[in-house]
Amino acid sequence: MKIGVIPPPIYTCPPQGYGGEIQTWDLCEALGRLGDEVHLWALPNSQCPPNGYLHYIPSGNLSDFWLKEQYAVRYYRETLMEMDVVHDWTHSHFTHDFLAMRLGKTNVLSTPWGSLIQRPFWRQNLVCWSNFQKDLAIQQGFPASTRVVWGGINTDFYQPDPNRPYEKDGYLLFMGRMHPTKRPDLFIELARRMPEENFVLSGSFGKVGTPDHAYYGQFYREMSNGIPNLVIEPDVSFKRQLEMYQRAKALIFPSMGECFGLVLVQSLASGTPAICSNEGAFPEIIQEGKTGFLCELNLEDYMNAIRNVDSLSPKACRADAISRWNRERVAKGYMEIYKEVASGAVF
Repeated sequence: MKIGVIPPPIYTCPPQGYGGEIQTWDLCEALGRLGDEVHLWALPNSQCPPNGYLHYIPSGNLSDFWLKEQYAVRYYRETLMEMDVVHDWTHSHFTHDFLAMRLGKTNVLSTPWGSLIQRPFWRQNLVCWSNFQKDLAIQQGFPASTRVVWGGINTDFYQPDPNRPYEKDGYLLFMGRMHPTKRPDLFIELARRMPEENFVLSGSFGKVGTPDHAYYGQFYREMSNGIPNLVIEPDVSFKRQLEMYQRAKALIFPSMGECFGLVLVQSLASGTPAICSNEGAFPEIIQEGKTGFLCELNLEDYMNAIRNVDSLSPKACRADAISRWNRERVAKGYMEIYKEVASGAVF
């Protein structure tokens, strides 16, 4: 089967640091290993999928990425029409709209990134990351037949340190984009309230990404001033991110309304439990009292969970990630949908 995959043209595929687009690459790599012919549309310096092809989308300013999301159709329309199925992962879903509405191509599907699903205007063949996101889509007018394929990661990369498996350095980790919805402020306040614990604040502070990354990165740097048990490690590589997951005794992620939770499953696969909010898709990921704790959005609940983190088994976290959150499961889930869509099914 010829499968065309179009990620957001913001970062290379895979991204070199921050970027949920790593999920797009993981899917392409897993699909290629299943033996399918994968065509990836991505920026220069991206990798070519195994058993596949890389089609370049021209580079440009980050502010023009909405325009760049039209480039696959603009420059590769004939190639896209030859695909057995086209999977549009862009923010605008322009390819899905254009192929379905203008050219009558029904073997196209979309996966949205966030909670506000303004597109595609063509409302069929939407595949969500979680049941929470599907419920949001239905509220916004998408059909009840909208599908769900939970996200996944490369569990061969995200794994416990083979030289020191499950050994911890005793700190609590925040990993994520610096933004108010992720609630790094709550993490910072936890560090202030719990001087007996060590805290590490990491994620995207603005080295890459949109201008708000840098704005909020500076904002939370300043908020962290004067807290001796809080260390900031900004804009780390994937290698360093893995090391931080492996050594942390828990990931603290009080983010609100997430449609999946990539950092949660990365942490679990690395053998580290997660303490997070009980909102969004997180209850679909965390097994309460086994792989983490789900908390109300208040300091007391998080502090109590931190004090009980030693009751959670790092080995159980790793086993859960292998069985539920590996990218091969994601690829197989999408393949079942691809076969339906390629045969003319519309959902």
